[in-house]
Amino acid sequence: MTEITFCLSRAEFAQQFTALPGHEAWGALQTGNGRIAAESPLARVHRHGGSDDEPAFALTSPTEPAHTLCTVAPEAGAAGSGTAYAVHDGTGNLIGRIVHARSPLGMRQAWRIEDTVKQCSAVAYKGNIRGWIAYWAISPFWVVLALIHLLNGDLHPGRSVWRKPYRARWRMLTGSGPKKAALDYNTGRYRADPGLLNVHLLYAQAVLYSA
Repeated sequence: MTEITFCLSRAEFAQQFTALPGHEAWGALQTGNGRIAAESPLARVHRHGGSDDEPAFALTSPTEPAHTLCTVAPEAGAAGSGTAYAVHDGTGNLIGRIVHARSPLGMRQAWRIEDTVKQCSAVAYKGNIRGWIAYWAISPFWVVLALIHLLNGDLHPGRSVWRKPYRARWRMLTGSGPKKAALDYNTGRYRADPGLLNVHLLYAQAVLYSA
């Protein structure tokens, strides 16, 4: 299956649709860089009212009448550390889980996608090694950089000065040889391989990672 490149758009034009009951129109998954509205987004994203720490979403088709592609909700009473999300398809069948925890050393956030249908999974750690080295290397200069941004009229320097590394690549955990990437996030865009994991699981992970 062909690789898909998309982004999550939270711009105003991406929210001009009627939300599901109990939800808000939160954004859209679309091809491109999100600066120009796609004529036909890949999916509309509805956020369920509730906790910001454990968000829940519904993804629907962009066409009318809209139908549910998948739902994402925290699992009640999930064992272990971190948060587990159950992902169901439009008919209510469980298609997988997404687990948000820590890396084995506890230094980075970890995200794991579990495809219950294909019986396989992929894991990613937030930020790559080079990104974290650069992040800590410039940390002594944050005050100076923040001052420069403030003098230039940027009242929210933290958004651009000391944002933590965000790169993530979900590599498959099964099979021999080099681990293929089922999902790759970089500079605001996702690249997904639906041949490795259920495409709706990949969409759900993208939404949770960007929430």
